[in-house]
Amino acid sequence: MNFDELKEQWNKQSEDNFEVNPNLNHYKSVGNILVKLRKNIKFEFISWVCAMLFLIVLPNIELYKITGYVKVIYYFLLLQLGFGSMFYYKRFYYFYKSTKQFELLTSRENLLKLYYDLKFSIETYKMSSYLLIPQGLVMFFIFFSLGHAGEWLEKIYHFSDTWHNNPSFLVFIGLGLVVSLVFLIICLELMSYYYYGKFLKMIKSNIDALDEEL
Repeated sequence: MNFDELKEQWNKQSEDNFEVNPNLNHYKSVGNILVKLRKNIKFEFISWVCAMLFLIVLPNIELYKITGYVKVIYYFLLLQLGFGSMFYYKRFYYFYKSTKQFELLTSRENLLKLYYDLKFSIETYKMSSYLLIPQGLVMFFIFFSLGHAGEWLEKIYHFSDTWHNNPSFLVFIGLGLVVSLVFLIICLELMSYYYYGKFLKMIKSNIDALDEEL
């Protein structure tokens, strides 16, 4: 075999090795999605830490007048809120670490694993958040009572007497709870979708496109 034949085989082999994978764009798209997801996870966690620090300090702000046994209830609820939140942030932490692995973008099977890991993390996020809604509602009640939480709790405890003497108060509290509940649910659904849910759909669409091209 002469030099020209060797050169021809080398060129042919080089062309074969550098052939572009037709599915590369889909893996690249998922890679870009993961970058955005990591930013969202980091941003939300930092926001959560700042919010928790504010809530710890809040009872000492004169405006809210949170004192006595109401202050004890407040911190007990805040403790539950903190531990409950850490449950789903633990899931996102593992997901965050796993997205830095390059191997995730090397096969369809790895993309499927990534998809279901994210889906499970989002479901954990929503489930934990819904379980924490009662604590959130009571904390809202304490915030906006502006020092009247103890008095209002007494009226609620003696429901029948309050209903006969001051029914408008119970109607006001009931409407406030309903509005607060709707507000919390809307915020939860919007946050879960715009921070994570829409990216889950993007990953799924790339997986579906890969299936069509196979």
